[in-house]
Amino acid sequence: MNVEICQNRAEMGKRAAAYAAAEIRDMISKRGSAAVLFASADSQLDFLHALRQEQVDWPKVTALHVDEYVGMEETHPASFRGFLKKHLLDHVPMAAFHGIRGEAPDSAAECARYTELLERLQPGLAVLGIGENGHLAFNDPGECDFNDARSVRLADLDETCRQQQVNDRAFERIEDVPKQALTVTVPALARVPRLVVVVPGIRKAPAVKAAVEGEITTACPASILQRHPRATLLLDPEAASQLTPKSGGATA
Repeated sequence: MNVEICQNRAEMGKRAAAYAAAEIRDMISKRGSAAVLFASADSQLDFLHALRQEQVDWPKVTALHVDEYVGMEETHPASFRGFLKKHLLDHVPMAAFHGIRGEAPDSAAECARYTELLERLQPGLAVLGIGENGHLAFNDPGECDFNDARSVRLADLDETCRQQQVNDRAFERIEDVPKQALTVTVPALARVPRLVVVVPGIRKAPAVKAAVEGEITTACPASILQRHPRATLLLDPEAASQLTPKSGGATA
C-alpha cells in the first residue's frame, strides 16, 4: 500500500481525483468503457468535487457504490445514492449509475441483484474511505470476514459506526441512524484491481494508524489494504498525525 500525506484536504482531493481519472482513462483505452465503485461520505467531498474537473470521457463510465442503509429511499437526505448523485452524478454525463436499493423489500434478493451487477461489470477502480472504527464500506470490525464468500451482504452497524454518521452530520441523533445496511464485502472490494482510499480528518487518525502500522486483522478491516498490490492511501495531515515517520509515506 502506497501512503501519501498531502498538504491539506483540498490537495488530497485533487491528488485522489488525478489518480482516479488516470485509471478511468486507462480502462477506457483498454476496454472501451470503465466501471467504478464509489464510497459516499463527507470524507469524499473534496475528491468528488475535484473529479468533476478532470478530463474523463464520462459517457463511457458506469458508476456503482459500496453501501446503503436498509429501508432508506434514495430521496432521504442521508441516502448514499442521493449523496453521490448530488456531488458527482448530477454534474457529469455518466453512462449509468447502479445504486443499492436500501428500500428493497427483500434484502437477500437485493444483495443477489447487486452481486450479479458486480460480476458482470467488473469494476476496475474503487474509491474508498476508512471509518472511525477502521471499517471499509459498512464492514465493521465485529462482523468483518476477510474470507467472506459473498460479494454483497446485510450488515449490522456497530455503535461507533452509527455515531460517526452523527459526527458527519448525516443524522441529528444516534437513535435516528439505521442499525443495518447493505454493503459490498471486504473480499469483493479487495478484488478490484485499483484502490484509491481517501481519508481526511483527526477523527480518522487512530484507524489510519491501525490500518497502516498494525497487524492485518478484522479488528481493523482497513488493514487488509496492506495486502493490495495497487492501493494508494491519501491522507491530510490530521488523518496522518498518529503515523510514525517511517510508515508515513511520501508527502505530496
